[in-house]
Amino acid sequence: MKVHWWSWVLGFLCMPAEMMLYNWTVSQSPSSLSFMRVNSSVEITCSTSLSDPEGLYLYGRFHGDKSIVYLSLHDGQVVKTTPATEFTGRIHVTPEQQMEAGTGFTLHLSGLELSDTDFYYCSWTHFVSQTGRLENQPSNGTVIIITEHDPHLHCRDQIWDLTSICLSAAAFTGVLLLIIVALILQCRTFKKNFRPARAEKPLRPRSPPHVCPQHRTLCSPYMVTSTNALDFRGIL
Repeated sequence: MKVHWWSWVLGFLCMPAEMMLYNWTVSQSPSSLSFMRVNSSVEITCSTSLSDPEGLYLYGRFHGDKSIVYLSLHDGQVVKTTPATEFTGRIHVTPEQQMEAGTGFTLHLSGLELSDTDFYYCSWTHFVSQTGRLENQPSNGTVIIITEHDPHLHCRDQIWDLTSICLSAAAFTGVLLLIIVALILQCRTFKKNFRPARAEKPLRPRSPPHVCPQHRTLCSPYMVTSTNALDFRGIL
């Protein structure tokens, strides 16, 4: 049987209305959600202020009001009957001795299995003289969830995992802040020591060398530049 953590919600939703009407004469403990480990045991105490109850039933609500154990109370004798065969030999009954008025029993369920996850409630049977018939008065039930691991250790593991995640996130945030602060300080130092370079003046272009016109030598092949009349190099 696969255990669903929302199964206890179904138990309260499926609680019969008559449980709330008669719970002032009957009681049950524990009266809330209980987490148990496989192969562990649980105790359910059923008590009533009725003066002369005829019997006591323990039902399992998730399986259609399945009768698990019945205690017949006649002439001061307690006779136990276990209709649910899977609980045979696993239920022990102890009468409550500390009650000032009324009747009470503690039911010890041992060797719990995953399939024993259920909504357990007590129902007292008594004779009503006004109607001349037997009536049942159920109590508020107890949701018992059976897990494969110790629920306390499981909670500790979850807390440790959550703590590790928080510490890792805090360390990462701290390192990131240190990096950001270092970058900000570096930027401020750079701005403080920064000196802009001066723009260099452009060089003036060099003027061509001055050549006097009288020193120029004309080398045209069609003109005679020699003063010697017998020199024909310019013509040829």
